[in-house]
Amino acid sequence: MERQYDVISIGFIAQDILMTNIPKDALERDASTADQVIFSSGGDANNEAVTLARLGDKAALLVKIGTDTVGNTIYDGLSEEPLDLSLIIRDDRARMPLAICVIQPDGNRSFLLGMGKDYFLTLEDVDLSLVQKARAITVGSLFSLERLDHGGITAIFKEARKYGTITIADMTADLKKIGPEAISDVYPYTDFMMPSLEEATYVTGETDPDKIADWFLAAGVKNVVLKLGGDGCFVKNAQERFYTDPFQIEPVDTTGCGDNFVAGFTHCLIRGKSLRECADFACGVGALNALGIGAHLTVKSEQHVLDFMNSTPRAALNRG
Repeated sequence: MERQYDVISIGFIAQDILMTNIPKDALERDASTADQVIFSSGGDANNEAVTLARLGDKAALLVKIGTDTVGNTIYDGLSEEPLDLSLIIRDDRARMPLAICVIQPDGNRSFLLGMGKDYFLTLEDVDLSLVQKARAITVGSLFSLERLDHGGITAIFKEARKYGTITIADMTADLKKIGPEAISDVYPYTDFMMPSLEEATYVTGETDPDKIADWFLAAGVKNVVLKLGGDGCFVKNAQERFYTDPFQIEPVDTTGCGDNFVAGFTHCLIRGKSLRECADFACGVGALNALGIGAHLTVKSEQHVLDFMNSTPRAALNRG
């Protein structure tokens, strides 16, 4: 069946304000001066969709955006990307979340969040027939979706399963304290679960990658892709188990690297690449993103990533 979209990314979007070279103890000082201040759209689903579009995929974004000044700023910025915006819901009541991203000299970052209101998607906002029009659905991210976390993503993924649409879920910190078991009903309908080590530990109570993966597999997930940050990634399913080593870089800003990783993995996955090829490319996309400022401003194209991968050495880690 011909699909209208390669990928539909569903979930979280925000306005980012990025401030660079801010000392770690900035909140203990009267004032600190940034080298750069950058305004850009952010949020997990948004970052995944923009990166997928830049990689050459027919990507659509399904989020809710307000019509106030912040909402219009977000939408206008997205209009400059090679991204399908036809699924975006504009809502006069929505007030968009704001993320001030404080980037430290070593590239690590912290967020100061203004949570907004009435911008969360509900299941009623999602036309379930869309799942049969896409080759893959990405959700960015579990624990940040309010009502969709409580059965909505499960309903979407369950419908996707009927049409052979690949289902991919990322995770984020449980800021609303809904509890590690709150999203467990989505696992049996998830083809690829892609949490960070910290997020996965929160859910599973495990710290060892093998035990984490086994926990998700036992819960019904088909494939577990564990993001290990500067240590690459770990992939496991019923047939395969492997690590992918990271690229050797000096990060400038790690904002959005996990979302870029998901986009890179998805990009290869829908092209029929092996899991090892998917993981390798995903690590390349995530590492390349870390060399610039912003959650999705660095990666330009598939060739840009391939050139980076071909010219950048890999770290050979001793996994024990």
